[in-house]
Amino acid sequence: MESKIGVVFDFNGTLFFDTPFHVQAWSAVGEEIGYGPVTRRQMETCFSGLPNVEILRQMCPGKEQEWYTAYARRKEEFYRKAIRAQGAKAALAPGAEDFLRWLNRRPIPFTIASASIRENILFFVDLFRLDRWLDPALIVYDDGSYTDKTAMYSEASRRIRRPDLIVFEDALAGIRAASKRPNTRLIVIRSALLQEQYASYPCIMAVIQDYKNDRRRLETILEAEL
Repeated sequence: MESKIGVVFDFNGTLFFDTPFHVQAWSAVGEEIGYGPVTRRQMETCFSGLPNVEILRQMCPGKEQEWYTAYARRKEEFYRKAIRAQGAKAALAPGAEDFLRWLNRRPIPFTIASASIRENILFFVDLFRLDRWLDPALIVYDDGSYTDKTAMYSEASRRIRRPDLIVFEDALAGIRAASKRPNTRLIVIRSALLQEQYASYPCIMAVIQDYKNDRRRLETILEAEL
């Protein structure tokens, strides 16, 4: 029996709790371009979930496209360097590996739709061996062809052949994007900075801490869709 729904994970901040690395990388870029350091609050409430070029346009409007493209890539170089510095400490979110294995045993197709660029996706696939659980060819990433994250979720839906989605998100921009797509509900990774925002999105069906502490709750939600 096939599942009626598909699952799509926004990777950053959802399967990989990497906000500190983004803050570190954006702060390094901010210092270089004269914007200054970036705070965690800025990251979670203003920037997270947006393509790098859009963030840079907020930081420094009026530049040439080549400038934005160059600094977008520089930010990701800083980001990957910060993760590599962690060595073996770099890991998926608590309970994520077991939860992905659980999904593999169910007839629930799933993939990732991330605002990350191709270089980062290849980095993640290699670092976390994501091909143990999903086909990397199904991953949707920012290749410059999508108008917004809503379009990325629609492409993920097409790739896993499920019009109805349960999307795992953490960022306010991602929540907004997913909520615009028909037949889409959300499970959100809790952020204290966004707590008051959740009530504005009736498509949010659950707010969780992680895949370890909320494992039974997640299984109950998804089993009900079979």
